[in-house]
Amino acid sequence: MNEIKVDIIQIRGSSYEIGKKISPYYLANPIIEQFKQLTNPSTDHTETKALFSDFAPHLLDELHGLADGLKMSMDDTLTLSSGFNNRKPPALGCTAFVDNSHYIRNYDFGPDLYDHCLSFVAPIKAFGSIGYNLQLIGRHDGVNEKGLAIGLHFVSNKGFQKGLAAWSAIRIALDTCATTEQVIDLFKQLPHAACYNFSVGDAQGHHVVIEATPDIVSIRSSENGINCVNHFQDPTLSTYNRDDVTGSANRYNFLTRLETLGVHQKDLFRLFATPSSPLFYENYDELFGTLHTIAYSFENKHVITALARGQALEVSLEKWFAGEDIKFDKLIGYKK
Repeated sequence: MNEIKVDIIQIRGSSYEIGKKISPYYLANPIIEQFKQLTNPSTDHTETKALFSDFAPHLLDELHGLADGLKMSMDDTLTLSSGFNNRKPPALGCTAFVDNSHYIRNYDFGPDLYDHCLSFVAPIKAFGSIGYNLQLIGRHDGVNEKGLAIGLHFVSNKGFQKGLAAWSAIRIALDTCATTEQVIDLFKQLPHAACYNFSVGDAQGHHVVIEATPDIVSIRSSENGINCVNHFQDPTLSTYNRDDVTGSANRYNFLTRLETLGVHQKDLFRLFATPSSPLFYENYDELFGTLHTIAYSFENKHVITALARGQALEVSLEKWFAGEDIKFDKLIGYKK
């Protein structure tokens, strides 16, 4: 077994302070070099700043803090971690289920292309959130202080264009949206670079999958639970799917056959996080291994999360945002 570690970062303060205090976790992190290959040196920094000024101006302050902490210019930091005008991303895999009571999700990829950071942040001028970092300020998934939960699911690079990375879109949503409806409105305005599904649920019981291409945003909803994997369900978007969606369809069909009504959060968590589960993958060398599982209960406002084969961490959202830090600084998991 090989060990996987994630730093747990807990920061309350201004967005500038959050950026500066996160930077030490990346100074010796080899993922920085990976992101330099993903980013585009021809990024228009004026255009990037304008985009963030329109949708999340506080994140420019966080980027300033990162720049100072990393001892980089602001322009280089925008190129490195804004998520705007990146090169085409590699294929990611993810599975989620959302209903009135729960949000549960696996993230599947390779540990060498993983930030290894789980951030708890409470900015002054935005909603606080808990989520796994991607490209420093972005998030794979997370839940905010209003009980909004959201995660990304890569579909394809078909129609790829200059735009915002899915993980930066998720961070903007966590920081600025309290409801699923607000996320829908936001995602209809953002310039999406690639094709992604976004699984979304809120404290009011409104859950949807947002199917977003660079040209079209479609909404898939259900009064009962809704599944989200790595292909579009909207027939008008089928041409954006990858040529082979067998694995994604198998996961979707498995979840569809489950009886989830009344299932406890911890039971759903085990379903996703147990290595023998059809939703758990260990093809890490092919960039398709389960790295983390995250579950949120809209009813008891608790987050449960763990790395692959690791011990679960349970956190009260209300207690953390009331000022009670958790007493752990790392998560540890294992891959074959």
